[in-house]
Amino acid sequence: CTPTKPGSATLPFFSIVPAIVDLNGKEIEGPGNGILVIKKPWPSIARTVVGNHERYEMTYFHKFKGYFSTGDGCYRDQDGYYWITGRSDDMLNVSGHLLSTAQVESAVVEHKAIAEAAAVSSPHPIKGECIYCFVVLHNDYELTPELEKDIKDRGMSN
Repeated sequence: CTPTKPGSATLPFFSIVPAIVDLNGKEIEGPGNGILVIKKPWPSIARTVVGNHERYEMTYFHKFKGYFSTGDGCYRDQDGYYWITGRSDDMLNVSGHLLSTAQVESAVVEHKAIAEAAAVSSPHPIKGECIYCFVVLHNDYELTPELEKDIKDRGMSN
């Protein structure tokens, strides 16, 4: 029996060799965020897109040579568990750090005052992108400078 962590995709299954890469295709060792790729084929891997093999190759093998790209953002924790953070096209590149909009939103909505959150990016001349997070407060909360700071700190620390 494989121990699980609620919310994680757990540990790799037999014969599956995952890796996490940055936007340049460099493998990230140990805990880290990036794009989930698979290093070796496995028995149930799709072999083509019917009638469009070129599309299959471009979609899954072109971006990161030598890897099967799942298109998913991923975080690997200190115990080797994988956490799917959202589609890789929902990743933000802030000062060279890949951040998932889903991770930012999840961190922010953990705050007891927040009912909903949506993270978006805006171009930044130095950082590449910067994050804006739109939040909806629960009815019994009002926005104060202290609450705003607490929400910002929560979003950046997770």
